[in-house]
Amino acid sequence: MIDTIIETIARKGKVAVMLSGGLDSAVLARLAYEALGEKALAITIESPIVAFSEIEDAMKIAREIGMAHEIIPMNELDDREFATNQPNRCYICRKLRNRAAREVANEFAIETLADGMNHDDLRDYRPGRVAADEDKIWHPFVEMKLGKKVVRQMARELKLTVSDKHSEACLCSRIAYGINMNQDLLARVEKAETFLKTVCEGPLRVRCLPHDLAMIEAADHEGAMRAKDKIVSALRDYGFAFVCLDLEGFVSGKLNRIIT
Repeated sequence: MIDTIIETIARKGKVAVMLSGGLDSAVLARLAYEALGEKALAITIESPIVAFSEIEDAMKIAREIGMAHEIIPMNELDDREFATNQPNRCYICRKLRNRAAREVANEFAIETLADGMNHDDLRDYRPGRVAADEDKIWHPFVEMKLGKKVVRQMARELKLTVSDKHSEACLCSRIAYGINMNQDLLARVEKAETFLKTVCEGPLRVRCLPHDLAMIEAADHEGAMRAKDKIVSALRDYGFAFVCLDLEGFVSGKLNRIIT
């Protein structure tokens, strides 16, 4: 499978990979470098809507691979329509990001701009995918019908350090639709999740609901309950008025249930 993907990428001549810092884009970046060497470029957007740890991971991945890496500063919150946080926010965000990444790719005379979207991603509500398709972003893993399990196995075969990393969506995915977004609110969520990772194992999310309520989704319920007093104290200090634990645990994209 790896050889087939490398051959497919090689036929593009040059490729720019939108490297988020996550598993999927990391695998694609490595395969692109294997296929094209110096004709492959990684592009990362540094933004307040993404946890800084993800930007650090993207930089680490690019160094690990040895590929050229361009970092673009951006603040999507400057777009008023995006900041109002309607269900189409991902569409607006992706259009902004695609435009910025395309400009950089053009500077390097690269026509093919690719991302790490995998075939499993088609199951969820993803307006960003519509924007990506409109902007002719290439999804190699979707094209080849490769899901997360296969991509993770490739990461292990390629010995990437992120091979066991959990999925991390942007911080906006933690904010319930209709709540206006700003840097302070997203920073609170980032601080809360950073703290929770010190007391809980596995994937987790801190969802921000109306009335400053923080709903914690954690795969490690026991860890969360053992540290409940510390968690409540920390999240209250970060500005949340109420703190609760979701009995269902972590489920990716859970806030989309109200619109799908």
